[in-house]
Amino acid sequence: MKKSLLAVAAMTAFAGAAQAQSSVTVYGLLDVGYTGGNARAQTSSTVVKESVSRISNSMESGSRLGFRGNEDLGGGTSAIFTFELGIQPAGNAGSNTTGLGTAAVTAGTATWAPNVRQAFVGFEKKGMGNARIGTQNTLFWEQAGSNTTGQLAQTYGSMLAPSTDGAFFTSSSNATSAGSTSAAYTARTTNTVRVATERMAGLIGKAAYTQSNSNSTAAGTAGYIGAENTQTGYQFALDYVFQKANIQASYASFSSDNPYNSTTLTTTNTVYWGSGTQGNNVKDNQALITASYDFGILKAYAGWTNRKVESSLNSNAFIKRTAQEVGVRSFITPTIEGWASIGNGRFSAFGTDQPTANIAGYQAGANYWLSKRTNLYAIYGQNNTSSTSNGAYNLQQYSIGARHTF
Repeated sequence: MKKSLLAVAAMTAFAGAAQAQSSVTVYGLLDVGYTGGNARAQTSSTVVKESVSRISNSMESGSRLGFRGNEDLGGGTSAIFTFELGIQPAGNAGSNTTGLGTAAVTAGTATWAPNVRQAFVGFEKKGMGNARIGTQNTLFWEQAGSNTTGQLAQTYGSMLAPSTDGAFFTSSSNATSAGSTSAAYTARTTNTVRVATERMAGLIGKAAYTQSNSNSTAAGTAGYIGAENTQTGYQFALDYVFQKANIQASYASFSSDNPYNSTTLTTTNTVYWGSGTQGNNVKDNQALITASYDFGILKAYAGWTNRKVESSLNSNAFIKRTAQEVGVRSFITPTIEGWASIGNGRFSAFGTDQPTANIAGYQAGANYWLSKRTNLYAIYGQNNTSSTSNGAYNLQQYSIGARHTF
């Protein structure tokens, strides 16, 4: 009897110890509020005006729900995983048009649908770093979130993170019109292996590799017919901290090749490298350099980005965007935080009558922190694109809302 009780006690203690070594955390962010804006596109013969006004979401940060796990394997090594979904709590057509089709958006019948932001498993070793494999945020996304003025605020205005979930303007679909607001870099990639060191002597090094290839042939009356789609990419990044200064730099080169498809890239069918379909015969090179310095009463930021998307079949067919931005961020009071940024750049394209254009933008915002996890915000941003012969494009967006993290 005593032996049985001892065995049960030992097994219970072992199970408790094993359970204590493994943990799963549920986390997320909900961002909802009101957003509005105006856009104006003008050519020598046409003027298009558009306005947006809606209860929406994700105007400051992308709403998400995630699960994060960590299991202690002993010896300072842990197994890790993350599964994170992007969500649209407002659930309206304006905040969720991707993949739903024009008809659903026009009819107003589009509803929110979660999308995978991250899904990876990996290992980390204390004193060394970590390795992960799966769908992940890019090194650009990590850099912009920690070392730019707006910290990935989703309202228009930033030249270093010019994307938006909170409002959309259909008249900005033209490549030159969207020069000031088109994606400065890829936010996340699938099929990716990523490694990163711990900070040593102030420096963190990161690298990532993406691969998704397929190749098939079929015999027919016309001979062998091939189908090939080779998608590869690599990323490198450095993050250096010295006293109150932080300097970060990222570079990536992505390619999508299909030698059996002779489609030549033009500026009207350009497909930027994203997390899903990458297009045919496209090369996408991206770079981002940012720096910040903490003066105590405020933090100053500066950054530069360059992106060139070109056809691998015709180097004269490309889109290139270069931009720079400066800004400051500070707590005005213990609970009120404000920021402001301004930037400009150049947008050029060749292949379908797309002339070089000047681009500019600025953004101002404020957070009122009710607690460490909950804040109210107000953001205003404006982007402008001027063109020598293909018209001009201007837009402004304003957002107010509430954000809660858990």
